[in-house]
Amino acid sequence: MIFIKVLVLYLITIAAMRLMGKSTIVQMTPYDLVAIIIVGTIASEPLISTKFWPTLIALVILVGLHVLFSYLTLSQWGNKFFLGEPTLLIKNGEILEDNLEKSKISLIQLTSILRAKGYPKISDVDYAMLEPIGEVSVIPKVENTPVTVQHLNLEIDDEGLPISVIVDGKVQKRNLQLLGKSRDWLFDRLSSEGIHPKEVIFAYMTEKKKNLIISKREKA
Repeated sequence: MIFIKVLVLYLITIAAMRLMGKSTIVQMTPYDLVAIIIVGTIASEPLISTKFWPTLIALVILVGLHVLFSYLTLSQWGNKFFLGEPTLLIKNGEILEDNLEKSKISLIQLTSILRAKGYPKISDVDYAMLEPIGEVSVIPKVENTPVTVQHLNLEIDDEGLPISVIVDGKVQKRNLQLLGKSRDWLFDRLSSEGIHPKEVIFAYMTEKKKNLIISKREKA
């Protein structure tokens, strides 16, 4: 009985997290964090008590509220109320101490974040701002901006997105369909190079150029 209870709660909690969206895990907003904490607490309640159905109802209500808040943040006032606004931490290479204090970020934390982003010197930064999602965005000074292909006026041959066609010896039929290729075509290509599909640990094809790249297994 306990196994079934744990399994059901586990699956329902995963479904609830999926319903809340990827941002719940990747870029947590204040209500994302609160929802995760409460979901975990509610989901574990039946494991130490017998209140199973009330727990499920509470989960449904919580997910419904989270989805509602997510929609409210699409509006300007909702976004400002639930998420807040960006806060400047550095302007023209100068630290804004008052904003650091308001944001409860220490100078050590700020310099650590800047180093992690590749800016060990504050003087290299034009602007740094704390985003509503908790991420610090850094805009470097013009002279410290990374050089891009566009800056060098170079033409790069875009091969497109690499899409896997074989993973651990197994053909990815759906990906082949996306590429407009068939299983027989893939086998013919492998056969022409004297390779059996089971010998391939990973193979992918570029979406635009249709270049097939094959990685064979290491033989013992």
